[in-house]
Amino acid sequence: MAQEIVSSVLQTLTQPIIEEAKFLSGVKDKVEDAKLELRMMRCFLKDADAKARGGDEILRDWVLEIADVAYDLENVVATFVLKEEAAARKGMVMRFACLFKRASELHKVGSKIDILSNRISKLTQGMQTYGLKVIPSNDRQNDSRRTYSHVPDHDFVGFGKNIKELVEHLTNPASGVVSICGMGGLGKTTLAREVYRRSEVKTHFNCFAWVYVSQQFQPKEILEEILFHLLSPAGNRRKEIKAMSKSALVTELHQELEEKKCLVVLDDVWTIDAWDILKAAFSENTKILITTRIKDVAEHAKQERSGFVCEPEHLNGEESWELLEKKASYLQSIKATNPNNYEEMKKLGKDMLKHCGGLPLAVVVLGGLLSEKQTLVEWETLHKNVKELITKGKSIGEQEGVLRVLGLSYDELPYQLKPCFLHLANFPEDSEINVKELCRLWTAEGFVLNDNEAHKCLTALVHRGMVQVGKRSSIVGRIKTCRMHDLMRDLSLEKARNENFLSLINFQEAEGSGLSTQVMPTGKVRRLAVHWNGNIVSELLPLTNNRDGCLRSLISFGPRQDLFNPRDLNKPLFNCFYMLRVLKFESISTYRNVYLKEIGRLIHLRFLSLPARSIRLPSSMANLRCLQTLDLRAVNCRMSIMLLRSMNIVISKLDHLRHLYLPIIREGTALHQRCVQYSVKSFQLRLGNLKSLETLVNFDTRYCKLDDLSQLTKLTKLKVMTPKGSREIIPASNLQSLAFVGLYQYENALKLQDIVPSLSSYLRIQKLTLRGELVSLEENILSPNLVKVTLKDTRLDVDPMLILGKLSKLRILTLDYGSYVGKKMVCCKDSFPQLESLSIRDLRNLEEWRVEEGALSKLCHLKIQNCPNLKSYPHGLKNITTLKEIEIIDMSEGFKTSFERRLPQ
Repeated sequence: MAQEIVSSVLQTLTQPIIEEAKFLSGVKDKVEDAKLELRMMRCFLKDADAKARGGDEILRDWVLEIADVAYDLENVVATFVLKEEAAARKGMVMRFACLFKRASELHKVGSKIDILSNRISKLTQGMQTYGLKVIPSNDRQNDSRRTYSHVPDHDFVGFGKNIKELVEHLTNPASGVVSICGMGGLGKTTLAREVYRRSEVKTHFNCFAWVYVSQQFQPKEILEEILFHLLSPAGNRRKEIKAMSKSALVTELHQELEEKKCLVVLDDVWTIDAWDILKAAFSENTKILITTRIKDVAEHAKQERSGFVCEPEHLNGEESWELLEKKASYLQSIKATNPNNYEEMKKLGKDMLKHCGGLPLAVVVLGGLLSEKQTLVEWETLHKNVKELITKGKSIGEQEGVLRVLGLSYDELPYQLKPCFLHLANFPEDSEINVKELCRLWTAEGFVLNDNEAHKCLTALVHRGMVQVGKRSSIVGRIKTCRMHDLMRDLSLEKARNENFLSLINFQEAEGSGLSTQVMPTGKVRRLAVHWNGNIVSELLPLTNNRDGCLRSLISFGPRQDLFNPRDLNKPLFNCFYMLRVLKFESISTYRNVYLKEIGRLIHLRFLSLPARSIRLPSSMANLRCLQTLDLRAVNCRMSIMLLRSMNIVISKLDHLRHLYLPIIREGTALHQRCVQYSVKSFQLRLGNLKSLETLVNFDTRYCKLDDLSQLTKLTKLKVMTPKGSREIIPASNLQSLAFVGLYQYENALKLQDIVPSLSSYLRIQKLTLRGELVSLEENILSPNLVKVTLKDTRLDVDPMLILGKLSKLRILTLDYGSYVGKKMVCCKDSFPQLESLSIRDLRNLEEWRVEEGALSKLCHLKIQNCPNLKSYPHGLKNITTLKEIEIIDMSEGFKTSFERRLPQ
């Protein structure tokens, strides 16, 4: 991991704000010398990391020390530059008065860099002591996982559908390359072996070759092995092949394959380069079967030679139990002789299988553990610590643990992906992770330069089978949420702890046992994830005893409770953790007045999320010039003049802010009325100078000036809150980057046309949400590029389908509560040509819905909910052949009967 950390630090130290900083004039040479030594050291760190993972504890400590000194150098330089930049913004008089103090600070920084440089020099000497060398990416330790085609698997379970698909494509002349792709331990090789031995395949081809490619890919050896399979050469001929050059082997193999109808299996391919090197040797009539963990490899091969990619699913509960029974074969005997014990063991077994998550390798490991434990008592004993035993296996050489196999995927990751993977250990088990927020966290941490690069890294982890996709965007298919397989999360957590990347304190698992020294991290902690169970303050305060100031990230998860006491937490948190880049409190709710007096000390902070219902922002918060994301979302926040004033002083100065989430203001109090009265005159929130802002949510026209929006030319997402009677116009001319617009009204009886004269002027807008009463839905206010539209409380009395049906790119439409108050709705002929998903909810007055011929021709998903007066299912929907999923919820018996009559028999 040291290689990744050193690379990240060097990236930070070469950013323009530091590279061009005139503040470093007195120590710039020292910084450059330290950077040079780190660059030289980085070349050897891949070898060091590999040997440390191999069990060399002394080298592991050396690697961790390198990571520490790299972080310390970054902290010293970045802190000095940020403080100097802040001082430069003060007036000339103040700067002159601080001249002596600056000289003293410069001397201190120079001394610190000297100390760090000496540490780096001593560590550099260790490269010779430990015999480290520069190694290429494929120079790995011996792999004991070589596979063979002839090794039978008598316990094969599941994958029936996959086998059928694979056999069809292998015997289809139109398919050139067939790939099996998925995470480690999914059974790709077992599936390939099962297909390889099928009679349909054996009779279709007249020659076969199975080669194990692996991470240690050596092209000459692979080419030789394929030739040996095809020719079965003896004596001198074998020596001749061994003596051939790689190019000669390619030519020889190509000639052999042109004359035969051959199936070549390339098992465990890790890189696109490996395929690109080997493909020249294969003739057009050669069929290739690839197994790989990397989806990019499968897709690349498929594009070059028309083919098919098979992505096997995990085993279901019954398949997992079937496989476990085969591995623990004595169970059938117990079933016959002692059925009561069998049922108890089956219950325990199915409970233990939950830790396997349908991963065949994990089930096999569990079966191996149970193979010699034939009594109910032994099963009960194993049940108590089953998770640890599954992940680590029985013993080295006897049965590989799951984490060791999955760990190969981690070892092979490019260095820039490793911190991204380890960071996922922050999140609770089985959690659905918001990808936008995840990308912003990675950017704030410095793993990547921007959110787009972060999304590319996440996609790469998905393609390697290390992260699973939850939901995708309705627009371009980008990943919206993701999750991790439980065992892959265990791998992430284990690697993060071993490499001192992250400490996790889980009070939820402690079951009320309280804070103990056993769960407290020791030594330097750079990142801390805390999963709360009880009182936040009592659980967090002991952590502030770690006063070395090296903590860079603090993320919390827990139940939503009124637990936050800022008076107890404010000073120790912000005084001790002054290097924080990320501060995220999740699911914390408080009605107490949160006044973050000391937060201005966190000058490195880039991501701040604090969902408190009552909050004041101190003027010192304007020091957070690096802040990129500020999330103050809280439903029914108590608005006060003090809050408005503090927000105006602070937020307008955060000129690097990219994503701003404002609180939703609670109405109806006397204090709120005073805010309304005085805000326009004195305390309106001014956001016009936030030129980098891309996301602006809960922009309230009572407290914010609409004119400022015209200056936010980089905005891509905007949610506007507006009250009854507003007649202000949202400027459209400069907001041409907008892709999502949401307009929400606190009260009804407002003409949308008075607020937005023409939404069609937003040329790039693809998503639109409208909530509030409209007189009518007019064609000229809708952009022709809309892909997703949501209407709620619009109370349209004219059928909206006539206008919406003309949107040629519309794919998702939701008509929610009160969006239409009419009785009849018609989807005209050939309307909605691209619509894939339609949801109709809570339209209480709707009595008739007619779908004409050719309408909704691509509809895949339909949801109809709580429309009590709609009596019959539209007859025209019966002709839509693309419809795959229909949800009928809280509808009348008459409607359900009508729906059932129209189902195909």
